[in-house]
Amino acid sequence: MQTWDGPGQKLRPVSAADSLAFLALRAADAHEYILQRARTEQIIIINEAHHNPRHRVFTASLLPELARLGFRYFAAEGLDRNDSLLNQRGYPTLKTGYYTKEPQFAHLLRTALQTGFQLVPYDYGFVHESDPAAGILARETAQARNIQRILQADPKAKIVVHCGFSHVNEGPNGMYTQMAMAGHLRKLTGLNPFTIDQTALTESGTPGGEYAYYRLAKAPTSSVFIDVQQQPFAAAGSQMSPDVNVFHPRTTYRSGRPEWVFSAGRQPVVVAKPAKVGFPCLILAYTAAENSADAIPVDIIELQKPEDRKALALAKGRYLLIAKDPAGNTQTWALSN
Repeated sequence: MQTWDGPGQKLRPVSAADSLAFLALRAADAHEYILQRARTEQIIIINEAHHNPRHRVFTASLLPELARLGFRYFAAEGLDRNDSLLNQRGYPTLKTGYYTKEPQFAHLLRTALQTGFQLVPYDYGFVHESDPAAGILARETAQARNIQRILQADPKAKIVVHCGFSHVNEGPNGMYTQMAMAGHLRKLTGLNPFTIDQTALTESGTPGGEYAYYRLAKAPTSSVFIDVQQQPFAAAGSQMSPDVNVFHPRTTYRSGRPEWVFSAGRQPVVVAKPAKVGFPCLILAYTAAENSADAIPVDIIELQKPEDRKALALAKGRYLLIAKDPAGNTQTWALSN
């Protein structure tokens, strides 16, 4: 996050009147609010900042309940359509996509598969234009058409779309000066998607570099903000046009890890000091059930020195651990917890 934001991140101001209006809003649990809204929705679009895995963890937390509400398709921007066996295999590999190589994205995909979703790629089928405006138009319309194909084959399909950044915007200028994917999908299908932004009300890698609304927000857990007419706040970014902004509080840490990695039954597991590799080293944890050399690890940590007690975040089960150092030395052992 520090690399993404850079050292020169500037404060993003908000007027005194808007500040007072925001402070009058009531915080509501984001998980509960979204699931209540989902009861009457057919398409839900939720975004992420590609450098912030917390957003993937939050989307994953919604999927079991969304599956119980009848949602069956999970369309993700990060999926490569060439991994045609993903749904049958049941877990992501290095061929599944680019962003999907990150363990929390892999956790998101595993959660979708385990709760009965069909995974659908949709970011394909467009020409990379040299003109920026033409390139945006080509990509956003292609994404929307690919999602529309789900509905053409299954008109009553209930779909969750996980996208990046501004693709979630529904307005005419959702992607710079062009309509974004969510707007095109609404236009093509006649359905009004429920659009959820996670990127505006989230912490910055530069202290104090968040949107002013983030610094005004007061809530202990992931929340949305509601006015007296029960309407959700969605104006955290002046160029944004989703239905709601989700607020995530500042990260706290446990066992050297962000607290939010210990979700969905995952607990801190401190590993034995590897004896055959140098430091710093990576510890990669693979579930024993995924018998593939290119499976995505369920977790990865970096140990800086022998006394580093940073923990893996693992659910109950059997794992294969691999330690790797910069010289290429490796050590492998089994773990049950």
